[in-house]
Amino acid sequence: MYQKQRLYTLRMSESTQVKDHLDNFNRSILDLQGVNVMIEDEDHTLILLCLLPNSYESFIDTML
Repeated sequence: MYQKQRLYTLRMSESTQVKDHLDNFNRSILDLQGVNVMIEDEDHTLILLCLLPNSYESFIDTML
């Protein structure tokens, strides 16, 4: 449960570089896989988009 909570609350701040955020996101996904929690690829995408800051709203809308 802790690993899931960490993933779902991994909100990107405006000052964070996208690469760093993706590294943290992927690390959380790998940690979950390490305890046999599988998340579908489509859900990866949706979770990642939801964790982006409001300034990415246009990008998020386009991707959805």
